[in-house]
Amino acid sequence: MGDDAEKGTEVDTEPASSPPAPQPPTEPAPAAELIRREQPHDQPEPRIAEPAVAGAAESDPATAAVPPPAAGRRGWLGRGSAAPPAGRRRKASRFELPILIVVAIAIAIVLKTFVVQPFYIPSQSMEQTLHGCPGCAGDRILVFKPVFHVRDPHPGDIVVFKAPANWDELGGVTLSSNPIAHGVQWFGQLVGIVPPSEKDLVKRVIATGGQSVKCCDDSGRVQVSDNGPSGPWRSLNEPYIFENSPWTKPRTPGVKAPDDSRSFGPVTVPKGRLWVMGDHRGDSADSRYHCGNAGSGPNCDPDSSTVPVSDVIGKAVVIAWPPSRWRTLGTPKTASSLGLPAIGALPTEPATVGLAGALVIGGWRRRRRR
Repeated sequence: MGDDAEKGTEVDTEPASSPPAPQPPTEPAPAAELIRREQPHDQPEPRIAEPAVAGAAESDPATAAVPPPAAGRRGWLGRGSAAPPAGRRRKASRFELPILIVVAIAIAIVLKTFVVQPFYIPSQSMEQTLHGCPGCAGDRILVFKPVFHVRDPHPGDIVVFKAPANWDELGGVTLSSNPIAHGVQWFGQLVGIVPPSEKDLVKRVIATGGQSVKCCDDSGRVQVSDNGPSGPWRSLNEPYIFENSPWTKPRTPGVKAPDDSRSFGPVTVPKGRLWVMGDHRGDSADSRYHCGNAGSGPNCDPDSSTVPVSDVIGKAVVIAWPPSRWRTLGTPKTASSLGLPAIGALPTEPATVGLAGALVIGGWRRRRRR
């Protein structure tokens, strides 16, 4: 009994060991977590496609935050973009045509003002190079303007210029007194489809400032000197002349024959001015015409018979109309006979400027795409 009591006492005095608390069952780590643990820290975490089951969005908040892409939706910006509202499409199409018209008119005005301008040939002073004879379809030519911003006119160039005030030439188009017709004509002149109101003439350059010019040699040809009236003189070979003015070789040097209306000069062209003549020499109110009938040097005013370079509008480069006469207007080989650089059949200046403009526009468009 005593032993039992002692044993019982010992049992009672020991702290009772409480059973361990129940642990919640451990769930296996998801596949994404296992892969995350195995991946190095410097690599991006792969995304695991999980089955679309109920409650998947709650178990993976990252997946729930990204909505699924809309299938089969296409808009103005490509796949997946929303189409613009119908009202916006109607408004864009409503203003598209007027904007295009305004842009086209603006481009035409800029080109006509600074680059290329069309001109109508009303007279026969440049036959047969340029048609303007009675009964003919008057030629329309294109005049390139920037060329004389980089160089002066050369002998042989066909130029369009404003007629000097003392040249009694027919004026241009007189605008109507009717306000509506006046506005239409003004706009037509602005874009280049109506002839201008000022007197614009087209002639061929024969001599430039500092050169001396006269007619004629023993064959009736025009002569040019680079060293003043004392010569030496070069005779011009001008195959473009249509009908020359009457001429008879003088029996006495320096004395004109009675039926001679071709001889003139010598005249020294002032600096900054041009001696111009038409290809139809028998019917052209050119520098020779305004030199006076006497034709001798003292009686020919070099200022009244020449044209200021500042009044030159541009160089004729092409016959644009009618289509049967489409061709370029280059500088003939006569220029090379004067010791000047000859220009090819197609002037290089418009091609150079056009190429430079194309490169600039191409680079600008490339930059905008980027």
